[in-house]
Amino acid sequence: MRQIKNNLYLISLIFLLFFTILITNFYSTNKENNENNLINFLNNSYLKKSLKTVLKESGPIAAVEYCNIAAVDITDRISNSKSIFLKRTSLKVRNKDNVATSWEKDVLNNFENRKRLGESVNSIDYQEAYTDNNNKSFFRYMKAIPTGKVCLTCHGSNINPNLRTRINELYPEDKAYGFEIGDIRGAFTIQIPLSN
Repeated sequence: MRQIKNNLYLISLIFLLFFTILITNFYSTNKENNENNLINFLNNSYLKKSLKTVLKESGPIAAVEYCNIAAVDITDRISNSKSIFLKRTSLKVRNKDNVATSWEKDVLNNFENRKRLGESVNSIDYQEAYTDNNNKSFFRYMKAIPTGKVCLTCHGSNINPNLRTRINELYPEDKAYGFEIGDIRGAFTIQIPLSN
């Protein structure tokens, strides 16, 4: 179990380097291609793949423990290394550190409305440039995370009691359950400073 966590942590660091390069080059001459690459990358995120691996090899309790360690660590390392802000958020968060800002809540509610109107969760995103109160300009982007079958083990309505107990130990304020396939599980949110 420890060896799996160590190997996945090493792969996480490799992922961090790749993602940092991708974000840093986000605004190159071929903006549309870079946006498509970022969307595809977020949809096939390393965390999702590594969680599937841990779930398969060690079970759901180990996957929850891995997510508790790796998810925030990955986004924090990316954010700190390139002065960008990256996180996952939701209207129903598991980790209180991922609570949505008022802007993120507005966007997430907009995502829910777009889904109700028939838009595919896989294509729902939002982006804008904005200037903060200190007259600094930023690019903000959010991409909906669809709930897939693998998500239901920990985020569905029928969570194994032993797993539920461990989730409650790690996340006493958990609200991230009761999802069904096709729901909006949450969103990736990215904020990148724009140079003048």
